[in-house]
Amino acid sequence: MSRRSVPGYDDQAKILAERYESLDFSKIHEWLLPFLPEARGSALDVGAGSGRDAKGLLDMGFEVVAVEPSFGMRKEGMERHPDPGILWVDDALPGLDQLVRQGLSFDVALVSAVWMHVSPEDRPRAFRKILSLLKPGAILAMTLRQGPPDPGRHMYESSLPELEKLVRTHGVTLLHTSVEPDRLGRSEVIWVHVAMKVPDDETGALPLLRHTILKSDKSSTYKLGLLRSIARIADGSQGMGRIRNVEAVSVPLGLVGLFWIRLYKPLLSAGLPQTPNNRGVQGLGFVREAWHHLNLSPLDLRPGMRFSGDDALALRFIGRFRMPWTPSPRCLPIT
Repeated sequence: MSRRSVPGYDDQAKILAERYESLDFSKIHEWLLPFLPEARGSALDVGAGSGRDAKGLLDMGFEVVAVEPSFGMRKEGMERHPDPGILWVDDALPGLDQLVRQGLSFDVALVSAVWMHVSPEDRPRAFRKILSLLKPGAILAMTLRQGPPDPGRHMYESSLPELEKLVRTHGVTLLHTSVEPDRLGRSEVIWVHVAMKVPDDETGALPLLRHTILKSDKSSTYKLGLLRSIARIADGSQGMGRIRNVEAVSVPLGLVGLFWIRLYKPLLSAGLPQTPNNRGVQGLGFVREAWHHLNLSPLDLRPGMRFSGDDALALRFIGRFRMPWTPSPRCLPIT
């Protein structure tokens, strides 16, 4: 849950814990059991409440981290389930800052009866944070509450279409959806169950790339080129990035251009096609007159190098499509 919902849970901790503990884990999450990995591994319970689900996952063989921002609920959970196999953490969505700093990763994450406490504007960030804690191929299970809020606890509306949009954006595979009535007998409340699988290390990442390629209005070649350039910068020039906030890192545009040229120059020099109908430099918008005056080896295109003369001018003019190319004997250093 988010911190905004904590007071309501602190005030009603004992009553709510009794209510949650009256329901059996295996019955509440019967829908989820077929999707849990046979090799149990580690599990994350976000918004663990009274610890019922954390204890259920522990009994199935998982090592469990239970995240709960409410002191009252966390106290109830630790007293009711004092098992050393459950690590309790005081943390909250959307950031999960404490958990992220610990560098842990999980095979399963359960976010049950929590999403309605995360504001709609915070949900994209919360979803990304949860995914960042999961191993390749991990299972993410969520239950969405639909119905009026309980008195004293702040809640927002949640829906399956909204969650499905996040699933598509992040290339996650949707495994299961189902709807069932409230187990506590509240006729106005229903629960939507969703099971998802995180992309694995190999071809599982393709849905994310496919979405990125199809979503933008740029040509597919350009989007793939940008992805390749950013990946190379992240791999070899991390020091050139500047952290803007917890969600964004900025890199110099010139650095992107440098890596772009370094990646594409040997491909185009070898005549390798970049699209089904392309061979060589025909039809590539970033190839202009300046491209043909660049006589440097791609190996020379490294951050910190200095260039002069026509090579320096060519590097500066590449990408400025509307500027005419004018060779000059003067020295123009570029760093």
